[in-house]
Amino acid sequence: MGISMFKPKAKSYPLVSGVDAAKTKDDQYLARYCFSDYLDRKKVKGNVMVCKMGGAGVESTIKRYGGAGAILVSDQYLDNAQIFMAPATSVNSSIGDVIYGYVNSSRSPSAVVQKTREVTIPAPFVASFSSRGPNPGSIRLLKPDIAAPGIDILAAFTLKRSLTGLDGDTQFSKFTILSGTSMSCPHAAGVAAYVKSFHPDWSPAAIKSAIITSAKPISRRVNKDAEFAYGGGQVNPRRAASPGLVYDMDDISYVQFLCGEGYNATTLAPLVGSRSINCSSIVPGIGHDSLNYPTIQLTLRTAKASTMAVFRRRVTNVGPPSSVYNATVRAPKGVEITVEPMSLSFTKPSQKRSFKVVVKAKQMTPGKIVSGLLVWKSQRHSVRSPIVIYSPSD
Repeated sequence: MGISMFKPKAKSYPLVSGVDAAKTKDDQYLARYCFSDYLDRKKVKGNVMVCKMGGAGVESTIKRYGGAGAILVSDQYLDNAQIFMAPATSVNSSIGDVIYGYVNSSRSPSAVVQKTREVTIPAPFVASFSSRGPNPGSIRLLKPDIAAPGIDILAAFTLKRSLTGLDGDTQFSKFTILSGTSMSCPHAAGVAAYVKSFHPDWSPAAIKSAIITSAKPISRRVNKDAEFAYGGGQVNPRRAASPGLVYDMDDISYVQFLCGEGYNATTLAPLVGSRSINCSSIVPGIGHDSLNYPTIQLTLRTAKASTMAVFRRRVTNVGPPSSVYNATVRAPKGVEITVEPMSLSFTKPSQKRSFKVVVKAKQMTPGKIVSGLLVWKSQRHSVRSPIVIYSPSD
């Protein structure tokens, strides 16, 4: 995909591969990447070039040499559009092979540079460049928490540099299309601020819980890494403002968790701002993960043995004063999930109720992840918690 401010005419141009535009036969290998030092200007001028993607700014060379446009072949980051300083687009290697086959088999290969056409892609899906789980910091904590829009986002931009930042680029705009964490993070932060505006007294943990448990489910069919790609799902601001129940925590809850992870006074100090905390004097957290978290992850001790764990949770009623929530559990094949009790009754705001989740998993193929689910349902609310069972690679 490519994004540009150009309005090309429907004109046919000769289609030339970088190899065929090499200065010499010895230059052909590097010329296929359309590196400037290895291309013959005369063979580039007026043509649409087909190049292997070897680095940023290839289209800059083609524009400087008088080329009409470029087709860049790459298997990297094809799920987000790129901005080029000349008419250009990127294709994957399988499509690239078809184009190269056409160039090599035709006496007069040609191409037409046309305006962008929309392509329908199942959404939401997680970008290929987005980091995945499992969590390198703890095998007991699901990574990521949540997914938020971050691909091809219309964003404010500076007029102090061109859209590509490349020499010779004359494209300047107050807005551009960007992708990455710097785009998804503002969405997530905005949702948190939105929830905070309705509930100014809520803790960060309560706000996080509201966002995770109210998220829109994402299909595993287009995200093979499942919860290791999208966590609780895609943020849903409207539902996050009224989650019904929250999994809340105070400062000591985090300290209990970190102590359970093997931290000591020295390694805790940078996180809590004090060297006075000694894990030996901290009452251990309860349950398998020692954390009142809105998600559950069980990492098998070994792929060749069954594993059982008990997770302790406590929810706070932030919905109607009088509410009854019933548990719905979905367990994947080879996994048994039980919840006790299966019903939670509340009679007033901020009332708390505790329950436990027992997860029993049979041996699994190393590297495999399977997904379960716990949903607390009332007449008005649905509180989702993903349950992930993971078998580490040997």
